[in-house]
Amino acid sequence: MASQHKDDQAEPFLAQGRPSDDVQLSRFDLDGHDSLDNSMEGGPLNSGHLQKQTSPPNGKAFAALVGAALFTTVIGFVVNTEATEYFESELGWKKPMASMYVTHSSLALPWLVYMLIQRFKNRKLPVAAWLRKEMGPISDAITTIDAYKTGVPALAQTQAGSPLKFLLITMGFLTIVLTASGLSWFLALAWTTPADLTAIYNCSTFFAAAFSVPLLKERLGLWSIVAVALSIIGTFVIAYGDTTAKHDPTEKVGTSRLFGNIIACVGALAFGLYEVLFKKWACSSQPISPGQSLPLTLLASALTGFYTFIVLWPGLLAVHFAMIETFVWPSARVFLWIIIAVLSGSISITLLAVLVVWTDPVFGSFANVLSVFFVALADWLIFGLSPSLATYVGGGLVIVAFSLLTWDTFVAHKR
Repeated sequence: MASQHKDDQAEPFLAQGRPSDDVQLSRFDLDGHDSLDNSMEGGPLNSGHLQKQTSPPNGKAFAALVGAALFTTVIGFVVNTEATEYFESELGWKKPMASMYVTHSSLALPWLVYMLIQRFKNRKLPVAAWLRKEMGPISDAITTIDAYKTGVPALAQTQAGSPLKFLLITMGFLTIVLTASGLSWFLALAWTTPADLTAIYNCSTFFAAAFSVPLLKERLGLWSIVAVALSIIGTFVIAYGDTTAKHDPTEKVGTSRLFGNIIACVGALAFGLYEVLFKKWACSSQPISPGQSLPLTLLASALTGFYTFIVLWPGLLAVHFAMIETFVWPSARVFLWIIIAVLSGSISITLLAVLVVWTDPVFGSFANVLSVFFVALADWLIFGLSPSLATYVGGGLVIVAFSLLTWDTFVAHKR
């Protein structure tokens, strides 16, 4: 009888081929929690949480969302460039190190605002429970990043494999890259025109494309390569094709353009690398919705702001006492323009990171490319630097390049 009972149990309880929802008891720890879902510090793994909530971007709605973010980014870059140029060259408060420090520190603001909104929505929850609710999905998303699983830098690998520690360390390195790019921007802006600076910074599109191949293993489409080439040609036409344009020799804007343009080229390389590394270290490899990717993107961008605020202030003291950049407290009028520049810069750089995550570094970098023509028009309206024929020709090439890239990104790849 016992032998017969043993033989019966040797057979499967379900018919062959019938799916089972049974869960192995070995997966659970002593508290009854799924051990596979708690193998990482910071909350349950993405395998259960994200897959249930994942919804890939919808075609038309996603395109409209990307378009709105792109438009806001371009406007933000224009306002930031012109406001910074105004208080530096017109009002005389030319402090590139201080400007960069304040602008990059402000990258923490969008995330702080987001967290305040979330806290208001969940104000009935205890703070500890609310923080777990907010940080859990972020930890889940980090575990789906390819670099976290396979290509993590040596310093970011820990015994516990903490997702948040990975983000803290990689964003620290990314802050160095962004600082090099930002400092080049503000230094160049003190010597060249906003149009030249914006044009040359658009070369970051080329560097973003170049770095994407080895770092992201991306294969650029033919039309994307053509678009990048046209954008580079267009920006150089704008930057160097207006040699016949007449400028007031007594005007403070646009002096020492060659020196400023060289500094801008260094910044363009660094910014292209920043975009690619942000995609590599702060973007899930799973197809999740824009809303699900937003918390991680905002936090990653905010960390660069926190690092800048905490680490770089001794540099301001150093350049002050070395008489390299003597800090002077701004007047009320200058302070107003600084606020405008800082807020617009914070919004545009953060949205640029969002675009990089939603699409790719090459498409995201075209926010800079598109701003060149609008900055040239702003130069004309604000500073009296009339656009030459080269500005319109180069702007036309940039628009054609953007059209090709948009088609290749949203249409050709789907085919």
